[in-house]
Amino acid sequence: MFFFFELLYINEVRILVKTALYKQIHQDIKERIISGNLRPKDRVPSEQELMDEYKVSKITVKNALAALADEGLVIRIQGKGTFVSPAINGEQLRSSSASVQEANNFIGFIVPTMKTRVIQQLVEHLEYFLREAGFHMVLRLTRESSAEESRAIRELTESNVRGLVVFPTEDEKYNESLLRLSLDKFPFVFIDRFLRNIETYTITSDNLGGVCETVSYLLNKGHRHIALISPENVNTAIEDRTNGFERAYIDKGISIDKSLWCHVPLNILRNENALPYLTEFISSHPQITAAFALTAEMTNLTFRAINSPRRNSNAGPIELISFDDPEIPGIPYVKQDERKLAQTAVQLLIRQMESNYAPQQAVIPVKFVLPAPHLEEKI
Repeated sequence: MFFFFELLYINEVRILVKTALYKQIHQDIKERIISGNLRPKDRVPSEQELMDEYKVSKITVKNALAALADEGLVIRIQGKGTFVSPAINGEQLRSSSASVQEANNFIGFIVPTMKTRVIQQLVEHLEYFLREAGFHMVLRLTRESSAEESRAIRELTESNVRGLVVFPTEDEKYNESLLRLSLDKFPFVFIDRFLRNIETYTITSDNLGGVCETVSYLLNKGHRHIALISPENVNTAIEDRTNGFERAYIDKGISIDKSLWCHVPLNILRNENALPYLTEFISSHPQITAAFALTAEMTNLTFRAINSPRRNSNAGPIELISFDDPEIPGIPYVKQDERKLAQTAVQLLIRQMESNYAPQQAVIPVKFVLPAPHLEEKI
């Protein structure tokens, strides 16, 4: 397959854009036929004319014309050229094209759960922006199962959805179905989490920067014994947030005590042993003066552990901060912009459907929200 390469500057990032150009030529000629600019029996521009117009090789043009012939839109006559099929009815073709487009306007959204407020907001906003763009959303839950994720991808693509938005499972493992989407250049976008070994479109919040600035806030207040409370470090979101925690110490030249890091194994987090596990950790580190929990779920568990009667009554207070709103009054948190995440996902999907394939990562700013009377602070 031949590709046309051009350089674009998007958000001040230099990106190499790869487009299967024979598809673009095919689509351009097809649209001329549908619009009536090329009528039945009209001569289609010659191979040389198309080579000159698109600045491509002869084989690329041949592929485009062959695809048109396979659809019955043109007839190729050796020694004479390529002509619009005399059997083509422009009005019927336009009607058929509109009907196909209307019937094939579904986008799949694959999520691991509906339990978190972030995902609930993403679903609401994505449905809105897809509807505004003329699409319908099909929602599938994987329940944090890679096998269910693969099944959802297979069933949705076989049902001819035009694109996918994928919120990967918590334990981001290699998934052949996701790799296949990338290799086939099927329009899809990773949102929130992604697989670093797959080159495609990804949209994340500024996990690293948001945590770095928030930990810096705690360090500026004089805290030196700050606990990191998190699920097991098995996906890119947690990995970037953990790196942001460490970056804050490095930037300020302060030594970090990683014995205060608690990454709770997923097998413990998913059963009733998570709270005792965290309570034991908090109790065994009485020097902790602040804690940053990297998910809302971990914040709620940490809040209960801090206030557990099993904790040493002589231990001092702990200032708790959350990534995402834990819905606990008085707890500061880092707020993601779910609306912007969803809007960007739709924009990138549409860009792919328009035949431009330029894998990139969009990073959406976050805000640090302090309890009233403080206001949101953009990070």
